[in-house]
Amino acid sequence: MHLSDQGIAVAAVRHQAQQPVLVACEFVAVPLAERPRALARLLDAEDLNGMRVSTVLNHGEFDLQMIEAPEVAEDELQAAVRWRIKDRLEFDINEAVLDVFTIPGQQERGRRPMVYVVAAHQDRVKQYIDELEEAGADLCCVDIPELAQRNLAVRLPEDARGVAMLSLGPDSGLLTLTREGAIYLARELDVGYRMLESSTATADGDSDLQLEADISPDQQRAFDTIVLEVQRSLDYFESHFGLPPIGHLALAPTPRPLPELLEYMSSNLGVQIKPLELGELVEAESLPDRNTRAETLLAIGAALREPGT
Repeated sequence: MHLSDQGIAVAAVRHQAQQPVLVACEFVAVPLAERPRALARLLDAEDLNGMRVSTVLNHGEFDLQMIEAPEVAEDELQAAVRWRIKDRLEFDINEAVLDVFTIPGQQERGRRPMVYVVAAHQDRVKQYIDELEEAGADLCCVDIPELAQRNLAVRLPEDARGVAMLSLGPDSGLLTLTREGAIYLARELDVGYRMLESSTATADGDSDLQLEADISPDQQRAFDTIVLEVQRSLDYFESHFGLPPIGHLALAPTPRPLPELLEYMSSNLGVQIKPLELGELVEAESLPDRNTRAETLLAIGAALREPGT
């Protein structure tokens, strides 16, 4: 489940031995003030009351940092990290909910290992817990977009050798580099799909945009920013981890198609780029429409978290 300023995204997944089954997927646009009542109605309508629920924080609601891993035993890692980042947060460390996830493949290169540290204010986390429990949900996990996106990437066959995934929200984007289910790099981009959409895009999502002729200077800068950030990330992966370079990038769906972005990236990056197809990740009697897929992507990623992880 993903609660945002835009509305409520709900996805339910039944885990099975082969491929997970998407049994519910819906997005409801609702003002923030009406969200508690709408959430309760939606859970009831989808028959999800009492089911174990994962939710996803929004960017700006948590702090994600990459720091040097303290040289301590694994069971002392969180305490050591808490001490190390206490002066880097905008709130008191005693009010933080904190988690750590390691980055594999570093010691082989002779570098000091790095870890990702996630910190959120306990009041923000409690707000989610209270809102969901009052609506009848059994909350089991509060996740972040980077890990929800990881849960999607791990289902792609390309993840075995490493895959990049780029998702674009209205005003920002998220790039993750994963291999064998582990995140090696996560980077937030200051570019969203609103900056990329053609002014001539039609209501059904078609675009008359011609790359060389019709894009505005702002669109060109947005394209260039994405390509630059992706290339820098791919170069970082190759130089820091001693692994074969990543050769594939999956572009997550946006409410409107962006064929011009796909074309531009294919022409300017030395990787194979393809749209992310939900049917590769889950089974479903019928897949949701494009807009619903875009709006529920993080909710689907949260639902794909394996039980017990």
